Amino acid sequence: MIDFHQHIGSRGRTLEHLLAHQEAHGVKQAVVLPIDRSLSEEGGHMPTEAALEAARTYPDRMIAFCHVDPRHPDALDQIRRFHAAGARGYGEHKLRLPCDLPEAKAVYRLCGELSLPVLLHFEYLNYNHNFAGFEQVLRDHPETTFIGHAQAWWANVSAAVPQPGDAGFTNYPKGPVVRGGLTDRWLSEYPHLYADLSAGSGLGALTRDPEFAREFVNRHRKKLLWATDCPCRDGRGDWGEQGQRECFAARSLPVLRELCADQETFDDATGGNARRLLGLN
Repeated sequence: MIDFHQHIGSRGRTLEHLLAHQEAHGVKQAVVLPIDRSLSEEGGHMPTEAALEAARTYPDRMIAFCHVDPRHPDALDQIRRFHAAGARGYGEHKLRLPCDLPEAKAVYRLCGELSLPVLLHFEYLNYNHNFAGFEQVLRDHPETTFIGHAQAWWANVSAAVPQPGDAGFTNYPKGPVVRGGLTDRWLSEYPHLYADLSAGSGLGALTRDPEFAREFVNRHRKKLLWATDCPCRDGRGDWGEQGQRECFAARSLPVLRELCADQETFDDATGGNARRLLGLN
C-alpha cells in the first residue's frame, strides 16, 4: 500500500515515527509532503530538503514531493532543481492564497511540463481561496495532474455546501449528500484530476452517506488515492503532545474496504492508482 499524504517535522514528528505508522498498517511507501512557508508568518514550515533526505535515506519507503511558495522570485528555478534532485510531485500547496493566483498558475504550468502532480489543500477561510474558480484552473492546465484534498474539497462532494457566513457553517458537514457536487462532477469531467482521501475531511466524506460513498468510490475507482495525513506516531493514535487520539489509517482502511466492490478496486485506491500516477514499478 501507498499512503499518499504524510508529513515529518510538524509537532516533533520524526521520520522514525512515520516508519512506525507505516509498519502498523502494512504500508509499503509514503509520499512525504513539504510545505514552504518561508515567506509567511504561519507555522508549520517543512522544507523540501527534509522530504528529499527522507527519500534518500529510505528510497524504497519514502517518495518526496517538493513545495515552493509561488511568490518567491526564483520559485520556478527552485522547482526545477528539486525535480532534478528526485522530487516526484509538488505539494502540499497549503498557503493563504487564491488557488488561481497568477504566480501559482505559472507553477502549475511548469509542473505539467515536468510531469509533477500538484496536490492542493482547499479550506474555506484559510487555504487556496476561490474554490469555485478551480474549475478554470483545470480547464487552463490540461497537461497538469491535480490532486484535491482537505475540507472544502470534500465538503463539495455534495451540491449542498455550507458557506462561510452561513448560520451553522462547518468545514466538516454531515448528513446525506446532495448529488451534483463540484468535486464529484470535476472528477468525472477532468481526466487529469485525482482525489486525496486523507484526514478527517476525507474520512467524513466516506462515512457521512454510506450509500452515496459506495457508489462514488466505485465510480471513481481510478481517481482515488488512499492517504492518511495522520499525525500519530505509532499507527495507534499517539499524537504526541496532543495525547491519545485516533489514527486515520486505522479508521479509514476498514471503511474503504467495506465500500469497495471488489479487491481490485481496493488495490487501485490503496496503491495501484498512486503507482500509475507517479510512474512507479
